[in-house]
Amino acid sequence: MSFTLTTLRDAIKNYSENNETSFVNNLDLFIRLTEERILKTVQLNVFEKNVSGTMTSSNQYLACPSDFLAPNSLTITNSSSYSYLQFKEKEFVQTFTPNPATTGVPRYYAQFDVDNFVIAPTPNSGFTVDLSYFYRPASLSESTITFTVSSSASFTVGETVTGGTSGSTAKITAKPSSTTMSVIVPLNAFTATETITGGTSGASTTLTSFTSDTTESWLSTNAELAMLYGSLVECYVYMKGDPAVMNMYSTRFMEALGRLKNLGEAQEVMDEYVMGEIRKART
Repeated sequence: MSFTLTTLRDAIKNYSENNETSFVNNLDLFIRLTEERILKTVQLNVFEKNVSGTMTSSNQYLACPSDFLAPNSLTITNSSSYSYLQFKEKEFVQTFTPNPATTGVPRYYAQFDVDNFVIAPTPNSGFTVDLSYFYRPASLSESTITFTVSSSASFTVGETVTGGTSGSTAKITAKPSSTTMSVIVPLNAFTATETITGGTSGASTTLTSFTSDTTESWLSTNAELAMLYGSLVECYVYMKGDPAVMNMYSTRFMEALGRLKNLGEAQEVMDEYVMGEIRKART
């Protein structure tokens, strides 16, 4: 079993028995908040990313990726060999090389600010670097489908389009061609042949067809219980729902988080050949 954005939205509405407009409009928020709780609670390999780049000779700073949250490791290639830099406090790094003009083979790095690392010594060459880091994957709420329209030329990326018959809305994320546009999965179904209008450009066109929502995320495929019950907790907070029901959903969510932690913090970081099977005491 796995969820797409559409099927998870439907499950939340069915479990909560709520189709009220403001509630439905906040479904994606409930999903994003659940993803955020999982991200900040469980260490999973899916939250790790690796990128390569190049240091600039005589520049003590190295830019962080735009989606960077926290470092796992930083290596440089020196004489065809990997060398891991040691992560230190910013003050240590700056004290180690008080004069940034002093260059050498880097040994240490630190988080200088939200956008940059500081390196010590200042690199004396344009070393190739490999950064492993913690990041936030794309949210399931950003799932897209494709609209085929009579013309998309006057519409702008980022604007919201509204269906003249269905009243549904969707945000344009890209315009792959003159007759197609990628939109974030709408909350309600559009109707083929209806007129859609751009909220910013004011442009109008005829919607001839649209694809189904088939996008799944790693969490929606491998952590369905956590995604469902976490979203239900958030929606019951919003609705100020029955405390007993909220407590039940919260308990189920915490159980699902526990299983995810076992996966991410035990099974994903060891193998049975070296470490042996994971065993628990009998109760």
